[in-house]
Amino acid sequence: MIQQDAAGDTLLVKRAVVATDPPYYDNIGYADLSDFFYVWHRRTLRDTWPDLYRRVLVPKDEELVATPYRHGGKHAAEQFFMEGMGQALRNMHDASTGDFPVTLYYAFKQAEIAKEGLTSAGWATFLQGLFDAGYVVGGTWPIKTESSGRSIGQRSNALASSIVLVCRKRPRDAEAITRREFVARLRARLPDALKRIREGGVGPVDMAQASIGPGMGIFTMASSVLEPDDTPMSVRAAIALINQVRDEISGEEASGYDRETRFCIDWFEAFGTDAGGAGDAITMAQAYDIGIDDLQTAGVLSAHAGKARLLRRNELPDDWSPRADKRLTDWECAQHLARVIESPGGGMDAAVRLYSEMGAERGEAARMLAYRLYDICERKNRAGEAQVWNTLAQEWPALDAALVRVEEESQRRLAESQGNLGFGLPGWEE
Repeated sequence: MIQQDAAGDTLLVKRAVVATDPPYYDNIGYADLSDFFYVWHRRTLRDTWPDLYRRVLVPKDEELVATPYRHGGKHAAEQFFMEGMGQALRNMHDASTGDFPVTLYYAFKQAEIAKEGLTSAGWATFLQGLFDAGYVVGGTWPIKTESSGRSIGQRSNALASSIVLVCRKRPRDAEAITRREFVARLRARLPDALKRIREGGVGPVDMAQASIGPGMGIFTMASSVLEPDDTPMSVRAAIALINQVRDEISGEEASGYDRETRFCIDWFEAFGTDAGGAGDAITMAQAYDIGIDDLQTAGVLSAHAGKARLLRRNELPDDWSPRADKRLTDWECAQHLARVIESPGGGMDAAVRLYSEMGAERGEAARMLAYRLYDICERKNRAGEAQVWNTLAQEWPALDAALVRVEEESQRRLAESQGNLGFGLPGWEE
């Protein structure tokens, strides 16, 4: 067992496999807390590891946490952290083997997400440090590590979520690319990457985080990305571009929906389920070559007295069936699935029944729509509605599995009924 300053000149270990949770910028001073346990460990383990337990208390000055009282002020503490973390990442790069990926954990605080989103200074700075150290970011996977009910999380700026960054060493012969090339590669590769992420069970609430991975993979694979004036692009600017292209892809995916659904998406983004002017609804509907009457016939819009609004889920008919709907829309499929899943009288069985009646094409459109509506809710700060669509998207693997079981059971019963009628037995043809 070795104790060493990760931000020192060099690391003693070589060809290491690195998986670490580095200290977060201004989080808890764990070195101070460690003294509580260290003094007892030292009494029993000093003879076993004399070098490790040679000090009376845990070393604190070298701890990579921006604590102003140790460094003479906030600015000096920030500079200490940034320089130390950069050196630690470079040391890890030099000491690690290229045969295995490096995994690092980054923790977001609730206030950080609420104030700055995915382009927060801390997040961008950490990614910049990885890039400067010579790493290629292959993935950014969200994991649930924090409970909102834990004592430190109640009424405090607790951790909201953690990200596992999967990295590898950048090839020495990596070439520089231009901003235009970077955007072109994002547009070419992100659609398939986002599809794989969704199929992997990542819900809408974590899609923005997870999509940073393949985007940063493109950025960090280059030795640098050059702006039009030949200055290197910053990681923060790259994250903004990744999010922009992701939004463009979502918009392009929406073009595959039926006309009524595309109207509903636009109206939902503008008004949610609140009422707007009927004139606005007419103008918006004309863009899709449909009228207000068409939308009311489809069962998605209510319009009267100069006002129009989308039908809310509690206004939708409980006995709705995709097979019986004469003007079926992707919007209805998604809304009714959400309705039965969140309804006490519905649940998974009712959702599977509707899902099976929709067919594969409508079902896939409803799943994509759940992600799209979540993104809109997130941008518009509609937390309650966002939760509905995140829940629906996360239930999709269970829906698929349940549908397979239903189909297998149906085939088994069909086979049994044919056997009871004599089908398949010798001589039944006669």
